Amino acid sequence: MKNMKILFALPGILAMQCAFAQTDTHLKLSDAYPAAGEKITLTYDPAGTVVDGKKDLTAAVYYLDNKDYPVADIDLKPQGKSLAGEITIPATAKAFFIKISSGEDVDNNNEKGYVYLVYKDKQPVEGAYAMQGYFLAGMGNHFAKIKTDPKESTEAYKKEFALHPGSKKDYQATYYYMIARKPECKAEVNEEVKSLETSTDEKDLMLAVNLLNITKSTGADSLNTIVKNKFPDGLTVKNELGMAFSKEKDLAKKDSIYNVYIKKYPEIPTDKNTIQDNFRLQLAGAYLAKGDMVNYNKYEALIKNKTNLAGSLNNVAYPWAQKGEHLADAEKLSKQSLDIVSEKISNPAGAAYTSPSQMKKNYEFTYDMYADTYALILFKENKLDEALKYEQPVFDHSGKNIEGEIYEHYIQILSALGQSAKAQQYAENAIKEGKGTDIIKSELKKNYAKIKGSENGYDQYLVSLETAAKNKLMADLAKTMINTPAPAFTLKDLDGKAVSLADLKGKVVIVDFWATWCGPCKASFPGMQMAVTKYKDNPNVMFLFVDVWETAANYTDEVKKFIADNKYTFHVLLDEKTASGKQDKVVSTFDVPGIPTKFVIDKSGNIRFKYVGFLGTPEKLVDEITNMVDMAGNPEAYAAEQKPTDKKAGMK
Repeated sequence: MKNMKILFALPGILAMQCAFAQTDTHLKLSDAYPAAGEKITLTYDPAGTVVDGKKDLTAAVYYLDNKDYPVADIDLKPQGKSLAGEITIPATAKAFFIKISSGEDVDNNNEKGYVYLVYKDKQPVEGAYAMQGYFLAGMGNHFAKIKTDPKESTEAYKKEFALHPGSKKDYQATYYYMIARKPECKAEVNEEVKSLETSTDEKDLMLAVNLLNITKSTGADSLNTIVKNKFPDGLTVKNELGMAFSKEKDLAKKDSIYNVYIKKYPEIPTDKNTIQDNFRLQLAGAYLAKGDMVNYNKYEALIKNKTNLAGSLNNVAYPWAQKGEHLADAEKLSKQSLDIVSEKISNPAGAAYTSPSQMKKNYEFTYDMYADTYALILFKENKLDEALKYEQPVFDHSGKNIEGEIYEHYIQILSALGQSAKAQQYAENAIKEGKGTDIIKSELKKNYAKIKGSENGYDQYLVSLETAAKNKLMADLAKTMINTPAPAFTLKDLDGKAVSLADLKGKVVIVDFWATWCGPCKASFPGMQMAVTKYKDNPNVMFLFVDVWETAANYTDEVKKFIADNKYTFHVLLDEKTASGKQDKVVSTFDVPGIPTKFVIDKSGNIRFKYVGFLGTPEKLVDEITNMVDMAGNPEAYAAEQKPTDKKAGMK
């Protein structure tokens, strides 16, 4: 019967194979069935794409091999109205995708990407469909702005297992992790767990434990204990020891755990990228931060991959520079970090998902970050000319994205060198861009008095700059405004009381979709609590925190416990389950690519802002929420700047 199922699946597989090969409207390969080891010529016509007419086009091929994921740069050369290049497919590649871009603009082929399977005798090689599934699950979106398609991803894995049953061992973990939280896949996951529990392979048993934990089913702890007893020197015990090292705060105990680890699990001498080397790096950095140079030197000498050491050196040198402490030592450490990175710039090597040219750019960015540290140290040591020598390129390379601290250090150096007019001009720019730190304002005031002869008029001058900054911020924010009717909903809160969005018309409403298992959601909550507290006495502003996508049977109790344990004063609503069993009745009516996602709804019930994810500080989040609330409260004042109305923007 298994063979019959494979035969029945083949027509679908072949149809998918054809559809997959016909997505390249602008990019053509010399062989429709590219094989491992083959040199392929590609021709690209940018006409009509987002990179049409753009300069500095770059191209790279990402090989999907389920191990190293190498990337190679493609040298595109003019060929008539098109561009041409060559790639050679590695022996281990299962599939690959080609990324063509110019700066932030990526030709994603209408979100389908330029994705290709690798073939042997015109049949997809083992692992090809699995790599396609992996790619469609989110990696394609991350690297090349290709649409994430969970359904197609799941189907690709199923086709892989049907066509190559023996490959399931290599790809089952990724597949089951992907579907484990889907209620409609519960029976399939449970069946797999039962099968894995009978295995004599530790990796299978570990997968079973992880799936039980993900689905919050009983039995995970007891099975984990069985695994450790059955494999006392196995991967589970090894991972737990490694986790103990990472969690340990006491440096002496951490050192002891390391020594136990390396005796129990010796590394391969020729392998530079090992977890043991990472542990040595952590110990060296910790001893350095503590000022224990004896132990630092001990572990520094043992580190095989010195590249990662540069970050530890900078992490110690920069705080010293800020405080003006240990400057001589800080200078040595900082210079060492620059030397390490400089060598990598001269001899860049590719890494997983990163081509040599991309690595070089990454190292150049890192070099500038560390050079800023070095320049600050030199400034604190009154080595002003040398400080400017290092800071000037950092400032120039920053372009339009100059960070506040780089502005700050550059302005300080210019002021100390007596270049008051130049320092004042850049201080003005920083403040008008919303990057004015206290030090920048102090330098501005000092140079203002030096140029004007007194501080008369300075306060009004500063207010004018800060007003300009506020106006610019609001103008930029207004460009992101939308005007879409918010989907209507009624949900119950943690007390069982029904809350309807329709009843809140006349208020600005912030709807925050979240889940207890969502790390970024929880990271954003201190800032959201500050925002809730700020508006607690304002009857015209309402915050609703809608819990979604939970999978535990008792998720309501978990939500209540989480809110209580953290003392949050949030008004939490619980999304309801649909016929599929998924807790997504309301969230599915909004356009929510992931959580946290916040919607700011105006008094008329229209979505004005959509805020996805969290990356920043609580204070910055409060400022952003405040500005969005202010604008949503009076959207007509910013109507000239906002985006055109999109009738579908707030709906799925």
